[in-house]
Amino acid sequence: MKNSLIKSFLYFLVAVVFFSCSIQVKETYDHQVDFTKYKTFCWMEGCEFKFEGPDYLNDSSLRENLKNSIIEELKQKGLSQDTDNPDLLIGFTITVKDEQAIIYHRSEGTPIYYKPLASEREVMNYLKGSLIIGMADKAESRMVWQSHAVSYMELNPDLSQKNISRAIKIVLKNFPPTPDK
Repeated sequence: MKNSLIKSFLYFLVAVVFFSCSIQVKETYDHQVDFTKYKTFCWMEGCEFKFEGPDYLNDSSLRENLKNSIIEELKQKGLSQDTDNPDLLIGFTITVKDEQAIIYHRSEGTPIYYKPLASEREVMNYLKGSLIIGMADKAESRMVWQSHAVSYMELNPDLSQKNISRAIKIVLKNFPPTPDK
C-alpha cells in the first residue's frame, strides 16, 4: 500500500513538473519599427494558409482551428485580413519532439543514499512542442516580429478549438510590442 502511494505521488510530481508547466514564450522584434502602421495581414506564400508541422498533426480540423485562432487573435488586436494588399505576412511552424523522463523506484526501507539507481526504473514518455509565429513587413520583405513558444504536452494532447485559441492568445500576447521608452 505504501509503495503504491509513493509511486502515485511520483507520477503526480512528474506530471506536475512536465505537463502543467506554462507555455514559455520568447518574442523578438525590430525595435525601430512602428507597429501601429500595420493594419492588414495575410499568410505568407501567396496569402494561402499552409500548415508546417508534423504529418500526424496535419489534420483538416486542426488546421482550420489554428487558422481561425490566429485570425481571431489578430482581429482582436486591430488587424484585418486582406489578401490583395496586406501590410504583414504571417507564417508559422509547429515542431513536436518525443522526450522521456526516467523515474527510479527503490524498495521500501532502502536508504536514499544506498544504491538509488540499482532499483527498478520506469520510463515516462511525453512531447515537447514548439510553435513559432513570424510576421514580415510585406513592403520591405523582412521579418519584423517573431514569437517562439515551447511547452511540454501529453502524448495525446487535447487539441480542441478552446485549447488552441488559448495557446495562440498566449503566443500573440505581446503583439504588437509596446514602443521602447
